[in-house]
Amino acid sequence: MLLSAVLGGNNFSTCLGASLGAGIVKLSNAILIASAGVTLGTLLEGYKLSHVVDGQILPTLPPLSLIVILVSSLLVMTAVTLLRLPLSLSQVLVGAAWGLALATNTQVGGLFSIEVIFSWISSPILAFAISAAVEVAVLRLGRKVKDILALNHLYAILTLTAGFYAAYTLGANTLGLVVGLFPQGLGGLFTRSLVFSVCAVAGIAFLSSGTVRSVADNLVGLSPSTALSAQFGGALSAHLFTQLGLPISMSQVVIGGMEGAASAKRITVMNKRIIRQIIAGWTIGPLAGAAVSFLLAKAI
Repeated sequence: MLLSAVLGGNNFSTCLGASLGAGIVKLSNAILIASAGVTLGTLLEGYKLSHVVDGQILPTLPPLSLIVILVSSLLVMTAVTLLRLPLSLSQVLVGAAWGLALATNTQVGGLFSIEVIFSWISSPILAFAISAAVEVAVLRLGRKVKDILALNHLYAILTLTAGFYAAYTLGANTLGLVVGLFPQGLGGLFTRSLVFSVCAVAGIAFLSSGTVRSVADNLVGLSPSTALSAQFGGALSAHLFTQLGLPISMSQVVIGGMEGAASAKRITVMNKRIIRQIIAGWTIGPLAGAAVSFLLAKAI
């Protein structure tokens, strides 16, 4: 429950940070949109990530091993949230599973682990391509519309819809990964999904102010069309990998989407410092999860 809350607080910025950066939505309304999306995604599609750790990365996940992975992931995610650095819980959690396997001499699912790493690399590339294509289409549409106010209003509605979609994929992919860590008989899948969704919503409401401002206030030059393309491209990329049962980083796909949308307009929209921090997090996430998990397993 704590990990779900920290997930909500940390990753909310990756879902609606572009909308906030573009000035399309107020923070309070963004929280409501993201909360609805995360809950619905977890309840409807979270089960697709239910066997990523238990059965595919690790052959089994006994209670003590589960505790090691949860505590390790919670420590890392809490630290980066306090530092206002968006980080992928999926990568931290998978890294923790690898660290546990190394500490206990457990054989990991090698082929599936390669598929997961490939998904981490390819998902932001796919988001880049989708967002660039969407931005080109949106710009063409914009040139045909003469009423600028009506066009901006349409952009705002579509961008918020894309933000809801991004939150939906966060619930289906990342929060679904957390739900799937637990035995199927423990409270039932629906009950666990609902409880963890509520905890994620609490995290979005009370723990997100640092990371969301770190992203939104440092993404300068975002137009409504760019925000729309970035969020939709990132969300669609994440959703496609969810169908394959592969955990991906929402931070990666959203940043990939922003770069793709910006490339279509030949502009630079991002503060390089925040981008460097997020890119560093992609490496730090699995390594930190693995290191903390390894040390904790050895200590136990």
